[in-house]
Amino acid sequence: MVHWIRLLRPKQWVKNSFVFAPLFFAHKFLNVGDWLTTALAALAFLTISCTVYIANDLRDVGEDRLHPVKRARPLAAGQVTVPSAMGLACAFALAALCLLHGLPYACSLIALLYIGLNLCYTFYLKRIAIVDIFFVASCYVLRVLMGCYALSVVISPWIILTTFLLALFLGFGKRYHEMGFEEYARMKPNLQHYNRALLDRLMTICGSAALITYAIYTADIARQTGRVEITYTVAFVAFGLFRYLQSIYVYNQGGEPESVIFRDKLQLANIAVWLGVTLWILF
Repeated sequence: MVHWIRLLRPKQWVKNSFVFAPLFFAHKFLNVGDWLTTALAALAFLTISCTVYIANDLRDVGEDRLHPVKRARPLAAGQVTVPSAMGLACAFALAALCLLHGLPYACSLIALLYIGLNLCYTFYLKRIAIVDIFFVASCYVLRVLMGCYALSVVISPWIILTTFLLALFLGFGKRYHEMGFEEYARMKPNLQHYNRALLDRLMTICGSAALITYAIYTADIARQTGRVEITYTVAFVAFGLFRYLQSIYVYNQGGEPESVIFRDKLQLANIAVWLGVTLWILF
């Protein structure tokens, strides 16, 4: 049972928390009905992403066996058979269809776009340096849009930009970490077109841009509502970015961003305080 759960990559489920972003930034946080709708949308995206994770593992099983961490994945380690994994993927795809039936039609379009992009990524785009990370970042944006369409709301474009740039930052950080495994890097076509000097500069650009766009968002909110205190939350975002850079450069982490964050008590505390302060100011 443990191997089946690991096949679904539960550590990456935290990515689906981006579906809840419109609840906060569209000021729907106090509406119970909107919470339930968003939870349904997040669950639908979770089932879709689990289907994609299994498909990716089926496609990459040979390469994963050369990676010091990924070789422990259930398929690469031989703990789950290929037919069993395919059956589980079909079951999650069916569950996703049932869940999407209870959401607005636009959510189904987002789901189809996500699946289509992942098929392109699995069979072609993942081999193209820089394009591969743009794909990953677009999937974060799709999660935010899923929440928007589920609630039929529009949120600030600055939040969309911040999400995209932050995802680029995390993605390039992951590639920076992967470049440290020479045998694995030689097997990955996209990694052959990266080096750590390039990735260092790309992380700097994307991290800086993400911080600036979030700062502009808070300034825009302050202008519209008169709640100048919201600009103070920029400090928490800056700390989170700097702490993650410390994890990459000093502690040689970053292969799986979600794992790095969950193991870092300071990072978790910073996220919790940012969330609490933001909610207190907005509501």
